[in-house]
Amino acid sequence: MHVSATEFVGVLDRIGIVAFAFSGVEVGARRRLDLFGLLAMGVVTATGGGLMRDVILGHLPFVIAREDYLLWALGSAAIAIAIVWSRRTLPHGVLAAADAGGLGAFAAAGALAAIQAGLSFPATLILAVLTATGGGVLRDLMADQVPLVLRAEVNATAAALGGTALWALDPVSTGGAVLAGVALTAFVRVTSVALDLHLPVPSDRSEGTQRRLL
Repeated sequence: MHVSATEFVGVLDRIGIVAFAFSGVEVGARRRLDLFGLLAMGVVTATGGGLMRDVILGHLPFVIAREDYLLWALGSAAIAIAIVWSRRTLPHGVLAAADAGGLGAFAAAGALAAIQAGLSFPATLILAVLTATGGGVLRDLMADQVPLVLRAEVNATAAALGGTALWALDPVSTGGAVLAGVALTAFVRVTSVALDLHLPVPSDRSEGTQRRLL
């Protein structure tokens, strides 16, 4: 059965929406937001990256054009809120797997949408990273904190690597390219969490100056 690139993007988007809705609600719960705040966090996290991608590509965002996108986001956020409200927590491994899977799905969706639009390799990387991390950035800004992707996570790196793999393999097989892109992104994300890997951070010069003065 032949599956078009547009259909692939739709499937990947829905996977990412479900995974990231849980992520948004989890962060909102830690910030002790009310019911509406939790729902907003879940929906914005789930749809933000895809919305940015679609605006850049110059077409009506899928979250508006396809009504089931919003239903997926609302439904997933509602389930996550119910879990939070019942004072239950999902195992850390389940949350990590969902986060990695959602990141991989969104990275692949962004890269595939760029390829479908006939964009260059750099543009493909940008859309892969933006689609995968845009919702998380909005989530963290709403939670009044510096986005994790800028200070503590390798999500952007993972998305870029996954997007590169998809771009390189797409001429051979779109289906295989999608699987490779999702898998590589998720693998890099899971490995970075398991090994506590981060990109290097410059030393605090002001702290060193204070020490010398003391």
